Amino acid sequence: MYNKYQTLWIGALALVIVPILLQLLGLTMSSSTDVVIYAIAAMGLNLLVGYTGLTSFGHGAWFGVGAYAAALSQKYWFPGQIVAPMLFTIAFIAVSAAIVGFLILRRRGVYFSLLTLALSALTFAIAFRWTDFTGGESGLGNVVRPVVAGIDLDQSIPFLVFVSVIALIVLYVLQRVIRSPFGHTIVAIRENEQRARFQGYSTIVYKLIMFIVSASVTGLAGALLAFHHRFASAEPTSVAFSGELLAMVVIGGMRSFLGPALGALFYILFRECLSIWTENWLLWFGLAFVGFILFSPTGLVGIWQLIKNRLRPPAEVGA
Repeated sequence: MYNKYQTLWIGALALVIVPILLQLLGLTMSSSTDVVIYAIAAMGLNLLVGYTGLTSFGHGAWFGVGAYAAALSQKYWFPGQIVAPMLFTIAFIAVSAAIVGFLILRRRGVYFSLLTLALSALTFAIAFRWTDFTGGESGLGNVVRPVVAGIDLDQSIPFLVFVSVIALIVLYVLQRVIRSPFGHTIVAIRENEQRARFQGYSTIVYKLIMFIVSASVTGLAGALLAFHHRFASAEPTSVAFSGELLAMVVIGGMRSFLGPALGALFYILFRECLSIWTENWLLWFGLAFVGFILFSPTGLVGIWQLIKNRLRPPAEVGA
């Protein structure tokens, strides 16, 4: 039973320890909330990159659209609410991802990646230029965090607890998905799609479902960010942010379940600490990203194994 829920216990422990650690480093509670939100987004992207083998260069589009969906739905349909806008965001992103996925999943490899890149660029252009609806360059403000069950989410600590509970639920759901027969089939498709197709699996349907789940999780994170900053803007839909999100997954470890969450923590620490010294912190983050690709393709979670193999090389086995 311990092994079955080991990932959940580690995740729950991290949700308690990380805010304390960041406070000791002099960072605010807001940074802790950012870590949890970006961890959810990165784990959503990892479903596509790490488990399905589809590299998306435009997943930030779902993050940004999720933020706008939450802000706009609260403004026009659910004033003063937070749960209903989040549920609406998940449903809206799922439907949108189903339509987009149906179109772009017909292409594989670099063509799929380029189509996701185009999606991000198109989304950013619409969000940035449709001033009357999205606020354009100024963004969409006046997003409120209401009182839920007697708890004032406008305070930083209650909202962090609220986001952490959602993160734990997402962690549980994603673990069930990955460990299910569906998840095993997805990994089989990643390893050899042609063989999976020959065995009778409709690979395009499996990939479409995973694309929808991945986009919905990332969109949910975007909605949480809108409530966190009480603001939705076009920036998360940009190609640059999509690159940062992908970097979190790769740096953390894209073949690891909790690796992307570790990558999100690395990203926030890098941003908050290095931005004090230089405005060009993204340059150094990019260099760190390149370094991980060259020297530790398995990310932060694989560093210990690399050190262990250097200190105690595994025994060579004859062919």
